[in-house]
Formats: sequence, C-alpha cells, structure tokens
Amino acid sequence: MQLECEHKDDCQVNFKVVIPKEQIVSKYEKELNAVLARVELPGFRAGKAPKNMVASRFSHKIEKETIQKLISEACAEGMKQHDLQPIALPVIDNIQYKDREELSFTALIEVKPRIEFEDYRNMPLIKKIVEVKDEDIESQLQHLQNEYATLVDVDDNRAAMYGDVAIVDFEYTVDGITQNKENSLIEIGKDTALPEFEERLAGLRVGEGATFTLTIPENFVNPDIAGKDATFKVKMNELKQKHFPAIDDEFAKDMGEYETIDDVKVAIRNELVNMNEATAQNVLKGKIIEKLLERCDFSLPKTLVKKETEILVEEFLLYLQGQGIQPPEEVMANESLTQKFQPRAEKKLKSLLILEHIALKENIAVSKEEYKNWIFTDFRGDAEKIREYLSDEEKMDMKMHEMLIDKILNFLLDVADIKIEMVSQLE
Repeated sequence: MQLECEHKDDCQVNFKVVIPKEQIVSKYEKELNAVLARVELPGFRAGKAPKNMVASRFSHKIEKETIQKLISEACAEGMKQHDLQPIALPVIDNIQYKDREELSFTALIEVKPRIEFEDYRNMPLIKKIVEVKDEDIESQLQHLQNEYATLVDVDDNRAAMYGDVAIVDFEYTVDGITQNKENSLIEIGKDTALPEFEERLAGLRVGEGATFTLTIPENFVNPDIAGKDATFKVKMNELKQKHFPAIDDEFAKDMGEYETIDDVKVAIRNELVNMNEATAQNVLKGKIIEKLLERCDFSLPKTLVKKETEILVEEFLLYLQGQGIQPPEEVMANESLTQKFQPRAEKKLKSLLILEHIALKENIAVSKEEYKNWIFTDFRGDAEKIREYLSDEEKMDMKMHEMLIDKILNFLLDVADIKIEMVSQLE
C-alpha cells in the first residue's frame, strides 16, 4: 500500500492512498470465505454451497464490503503510522476502482492539533492573599450574634420599625388574579425580595392593615408577575424584635466548642485565613490558565469547536429555563448565541488540550484508588452515595477528569515562580 500524508493545517490531514491488486484480491477472498461459511442456499446446508455459486450470487455485495474495509483499514494504518488522533470520521473522496486491479482514494481527516510546548515551568505569578483584619472578625461575630438571636414580642404596641420581624397576612392581585399568604414572617429592612413592600410595613401596629399598589421589578424572582403592577392588602398579626445575646464567654460556651470568646475569635481568624488562602489559590489557577494561553497558541478543529459551542448554548438555555427567564428573541437567535459562546468554547478547548499535553509530558494521572479514596472521604457514612459513585461510570469519568485537571494545575503551581502579596481586598 502507498500512503502519502499531507498536513493541510494544525487540524487537518489529507491521505492519498493507493492499494495494489494483490491486497485487494487477498481481502476479497477473505470476505468471500466469510460469506461462504455462513450463507444458506437452496439445496445446501450452511457453509456447504459451492464457492463459485456464492461468488456469482454475492459478488457485488462482497466487492462493496471489501472496498469499505480496505478504506477503513488504510485510514487506521495511516493514523497509526503518523501518530494522529482523529476527532471525526474521515471524509473519503476521489475513489478510483475497477475490476479488483487497483484502489485509490483520498481521505481528509480532522485531528487533534499537535502541541509542542515546553515553556510551562517557572511561570511568574503573584498570589494576592486578603489580609484578615480585626473588623472582619467583629463582622463574623455580629453575624453569629444574629444567628443566635431570639424573637421576643414588641412591648407597648409600638409601630413597626426597621429591624423588626413582622408576621403578616397579605394578598396581592395582578392582572385580576389574587394570591393569598398567611402568617408570613418578614424582617423589615432586610431587602430579601421586595424592599418597597417591607417599607410599607414600617409604621403599622399589630391589628392594623394597609392597601397599596407597587410595580414589581423586572428582575423579580417570579417571572409571571415581573414588571407588572400588584395591589397588596396587608394585615399585621404580630410584631417581634430580635434579642441579641451578649458577645461574652457565656456566648462562646453556648456555641458548644469554646470556653472563652477569645477562643471563638481565634477560630474565626483561622477560618478566614484558610478561606482567603483557598480563594487566592483558586484565583491563581485561573491566572495560570491565562498564562498558558498566552504562551501556547494553535488552531482548533472546527468539529470540536462546533460541538463545544453547542454544549455551552444548551447549558445556557437549560439555566434560563430553570430560572423561568425568557430573553428577547434577538438574544435567543441561533447565530447570536453561537457568536456569544464560541469564544468561550475555544478558550475552554485550548485550555483542556494544553493541560492534557502537560499531563502526558509529566505522567500526571488519577488512579481508581484515588477516586475511591475521594468517595469514601466525601461520602463517609452515606452508603447509598458510595454505592452510586462506585457503580456509575459516567459519574466516575466526570469526577476523575475534574480531579485530573486539579492535579495538573497544582503541579503547575508547584513549579511556578510565585510571589506572595498581602492585600486589603481582591481586585
């Protein structure tokens, strides 16, 4: 067999193949014998029909099968010889064949790009870690104080104020349809969903009611009423205020793990330090990806880009559907979404291909044992989850891929030139 290989670009290879008569005849005989062994003809048991009769009756089918298999085997052999990784089926063209004399054809194949990249060690990086300040610890203590607060009845039937917790019945009417809510607990001024509604509660006393109309914000959580006018009728059933515990040693003991409030402050500081370190590390992983993309550029196969773009678009549409959001038609147009997500798809693919290249160069891999250790650590005591992740191959592949990416990034950080800078806040 003669095979010429021409690289049209980083991602396309063209084979010119000529298969001689001897190889064709040998393959044809092999296919004929395979048919002969299983075919049943009238008057003959399976495998006992005369060879010339089988050849005469099935010649066209055998010849077609012979050509298809020779083409497939030639392409496979060419990819093996030239160490190519195809990402789509070959496009076969210019087939020339006559009477088992000679077979020639061309095959255009999309392949993974060849990445020749060594410059991934000693990359200069600045790791910015947010410094933990005393006010950060005080803020966390206040958060804990709020978490441990109790609700007590308001004295002297005073009017509701910001910070109070109101228990109300209310109904609202939109487009002639009325909905009711009973004994809803609302913290006035917390701005959880509809700040204007909370504002109207301020000033009411227990037993009093109010009627008012508000325009629901366009980005409201319920898309059915977003942007519309709603008429509310509200009745104040109860009014409570928060009673905050003193931040002292007794408060520390109530939390169950500490003897003094200083112990709590030390624990909060350590937790914030660890959180800021983890955040800085994750930011650094993003930066190292950007550095890799700056240092190594290459073309991507169109098929891969198209497929990854379609996946990102589908994920986006599923997200919108889950949020009940219906964007304008011009945003949802196929071309518009493709233009929006294709650059992201290209960046993601290039990042993954570079990381895959580094993993091969450095023999970085994730073993089944590491995967099992993750399962038993993450789902300790949850037998159902452990069984699920041990038996589900799709979950295993996805998690092992995630673990591999993390392992490669950690390796790159280990061999990077990192300078640490303490900052008051991240940019």
